[in-house]
Amino acid sequence: MATLGPNDLKQYALPSTWDASYLAKISLESGETYEQLINDITGALAVQNAALLRESIVASLCSPTADAVVEYPNGVSNGFQDATEYGVPDAKRASVTGHMLPLYPKDRAFAWTWQFLSKARRAQIDADIASGMADLRNLYHKAILTRLFKSTYDSVGTGKSCPIADGGTADSSYVPPQNPDRATAFAYTHSHLGRLSGITQANLETGVAHVWEHGFDGPFDLLVAQADVSSWRNTTNVTGFVANRLPLIGYGSSETLADAGPDVVGVIETAYGPVRVRASARIPTKYWAVYKSFGPVDARNPLKIRYNPKYGIGAILLAGDHIRQYPLENAILYTELGVGVADRVAAYVCYNESSGSYTDPTIS
Repeated sequence: MATLGPNDLKQYALPSTWDASYLAKISLESGETYEQLINDITGALAVQNAALLRESIVASLCSPTADAVVEYPNGVSNGFQDATEYGVPDAKRASVTGHMLPLYPKDRAFAWTWQFLSKARRAQIDADIASGMADLRNLYHKAILTRLFKSTYDSVGTGKSCPIADGGTADSSYVPPQNPDRATAFAYTHSHLGRLSGITQANLETGVAHVWEHGFDGPFDLLVAQADVSSWRNTTNVTGFVANRLPLIGYGSSETLADAGPDVVGVIETAYGPVRVRASARIPTKYWAVYKSFGPVDARNPLKIRYNPKYGIGAILLAGDHIRQYPLENAILYTELGVGVADRVAAYVCYNESSGSYTDPTIS
């Protein structure tokens, strides 16, 4: 995977006519030179770009790719037939289908004018850089969760970036591969968009079964709204919930506790295997999702983050136009990203409501 962003910072951010030795002579009001400042921004970008795929929810859901398409098996009715002495069996093959992955250019300007930079203090610059890094993180996380819970396709040219299994609305030719050991035959109407009433053990097991029946084994991951965590911890309704072991607390030897790591709320035992509970305040109340993760940024995870190999994952710093004196006048953070579904049956999303159909949440 390319890492051109921070490595090429001076190439992108500085005009070729700038003299690096001259930059060392230009300083902020607080004394730092622009050479020092650019090196610090390089470090900040490198750290933030690398951290984008280390956050536990993102890493468990996604894997990066530079490809514009994903391809996956389509359900077909093949099988053996009776052998005959002179006959030849019918030739049979697997069926595949797929969809596009989007890629969107995004930029974010720093309000660094000539007058500002001539009087800027380092604390002001640091605050602006921190704000830009936070915006970059928010951009990625919002795009990932929006795609997970979105029930409709995104247009990519004349093609489509399809959601998780949606009952054939986005692509009526898609049929999940058959798995007779765990479920009756699937049809193009198969959907992983749920509307269930209440946060209960039974409803969770319904969601987990939708993933398990496609051949996935536990552990699974449950992603819930931060506002609903207390309801998921309520063992009266969610009978299989086991609290996570916390640091700095001593426990008795007879207590049953989960040991799933600090980024997990707890674990829920189900008939289909254990389910790690993760929470995000970006998800509004009444929404949750179950998915199969194969590990951090594993290529088999449910979603794909598409990036431009020219820039890599994350952002680069571009020089602004109308530079009078300082190389960072009107500088811009630039990134290209898109999020698409990699496996249309590896996740199940649910709207907790007593009636109606699944509706898309607004991710913050």
